[in-house]
Amino acid sequence: MTVKRVIDLKTPIGEILQGAESDGVLLDPGEESRFAVLPLDEDLLDYLLEHNPKFTKDCHRIREEMRAGQFHTHDEVRRMFGS
Repeated sequence: MTVKRVIDLKTPIGEILQGAESDGVLLDPGEESRFAVLPLDEDLLDYLLEHNPKFTKDCHRIREEMRAGQFHTHDEVRRMFGS
């Protein structure tokens, strides 16, 4: 993982990430904390979404609305259009 020293905290994030390897970058603002910026892959996205209480609550609400006939699943829509 690449380590980048960040001197000016107002540096644009694009500039900070420029040249970051595919394995991520560790940002060091020179204080006690360091920050890791990791590339997003499907496994990481799944983990983050599964552990997000608001997202989980929204999924349960949408599932209930689908059961009540307010929404259609992807398969139902495909069948409606004969796909």
